[in-house]
Amino acid sequence: MSSLQKLMTDLSQILQLTNQQYNSSESAKLGAIDVYYLEAIYQLRQPTIGKISRLLGQSTPNTNYHIKKLINLGLIDKRIDPADHRVTHLATTEKYTSSLNNNQEFWENLQRRLEDEIEPRDFAIFKRVLGQAVELVHEDL
Repeated sequence: MSSLQKLMTDLSQILQLTNQQYNSSESAKLGAIDVYYLEAIYQLRQPTIGKISRLLGQSTPNTNYHIKKLINLGLIDKRIDPADHRVTHLATTEKYTSSLNNNQEFWENLQRRLEDEIEPRDFAIFKRVLGQAVELVHEDL
């Protein structure tokens, strides 16, 4: 495992553990695959059901099962493509995006600690590089 992969894996796992501390009662109803669907829909910004199925390596019936569950929980909704009414896009709801702010205190404390412990120039570089890394990975999705 490369050093970058190790660091990114560690960061990803630590952030997932932190998110578990701030789970709502709705989140407790979600299985691991439901969370993957929800996160993929959020990150892909209105993907189709087919794109989600392919990305997560799931069958269409299995994807539809999880989509229905997330719709019933009010975390996502379906939107018909205005240009092609045969295509359905998935989008996260305000309920989901507001749940992301449940751990706002954690993020504010982390930012404050980083700003206190890292030189301003290095912190600015860190934010820029982190943003670029997110964009590069997002392009590959």
